[in-house]
Amino acid sequence: MEISYYNLLALFSKRISKINQLKEVLLITDVNFWKQGAGHRMRISSLIEYLSIHVNVNIAYLGIVPLDIKKLLPDYLIGKFIALGNKKTSSRSEYGQALKNLIQGKKYHSIIIEYIHNTYLLDYFSADAKLILDTHDIISDRSETFKTFNAQGNPYELDWKTEAKTFAKYDFVIGICEPDYLKIKSAIGEKALLCPHAVVPFLHTVRKKVESIGFVASEYLPNRDAVNFFINDCWPAIVAKYDVTLVIYGNVGKSIFLEHDKNIIVKGFIANLADIYDKADIIINPVRFGAGLKIKNIEALANAIPLVTTSHGSRGLESVMNRAYLVADGAVNFTESVISLIDNYELRLKLSKNAYSYVVDNFTPRQCYQPLLQAILAP
Repeated sequence: MEISYYNLLALFSKRISKINQLKEVLLITDVNFWKQGAGHRMRISSLIEYLSIHVNVNIAYLGIVPLDIKKLLPDYLIGKFIALGNKKTSSRSEYGQALKNLIQGKKYHSIIIEYIHNTYLLDYFSADAKLILDTHDIISDRSETFKTFNAQGNPYELDWKTEAKTFAKYDFVIGICEPDYLKIKSAIGEKALLCPHAVVPFLHTVRKKVESIGFVASEYLPNRDAVNFFINDCWPAIVAKYDVTLVIYGNVGKSIFLEHDKNIIVKGFIANLADIYDKADIIINPVRFGAGLKIKNIEALANAIPLVTTSHGSRGLESVMNRAYLVADGAVNFTESVISLIDNYELRLKLSKNAYSYVVDNFTPRQCYQPLLQAILAP
């Protein structure tokens, strides 16, 4: 059937009308998400990418941006990114006033605030919009685990009572893993949303011989503790028995001083994660404190690389512990778990297949972010 000029024009008009009807969403963050090298940046970038397919996403950034920011942003954010900072440092009141000026006269359907510490911004504007908080971590839980390792004194700490009271200011609050979601739900009921971090699965080949053990992490304090714990308390027993190499990726390497340490390579930041997982036979994450979902663990599972982590590292992934990855606490148990993977090809193969299937079934962008999108699109 031939389509006339007028039919084409009608179809085009309907398409334009549909585009114009997309919900306007403002996401506010102080995280330089366009950079790589840390899980929280990857999380925000992934969330923005998914939402941009379904709504008009605008970004309000609390900070100073590089002069070449347009080259760093994805194409779909060009023209929709606003930096609220105008000098090297800005006060809360300056950011609040800048945000007030931005929102004034504009109609946003939903406003997403990244991190609870930015809740102060609510004092500066009044908007007929759904207010959504993306927590990333339960701060009161994080504070408690930091104290356990004598690492208290974070720039931002909260007790649970204050945190729950803050949640009540929002229409919806996002938890990044099921334990966080259930705790949030206990405070605010159905306004809680579960939105884990989405990943793209890739089934890597499991090699019969283990040559490389990888650790991928940012400079975040729990990561620095984890890698130094492993190097000092676990690695000597492993390298004494096997000709394997520990390769440390990411900015966590800046916190390590190595002098004549056997079979340890500090690679630093690697932009292409595929280069890491192509070479790693085993991934470790001996993290002992912190909060939330460990994105580095999700990445390892998504790439079907046998993983050893701790009970703390398994938060949000408990349903497949010791089926899709191994869990071990303490130096002796963690060392033995790594050794068991080096010795047992069939075990590594089993974990790899189970990890891949688990991610395919649970961590696609639609599965992870659909609850948020539904909240935004609901009347």
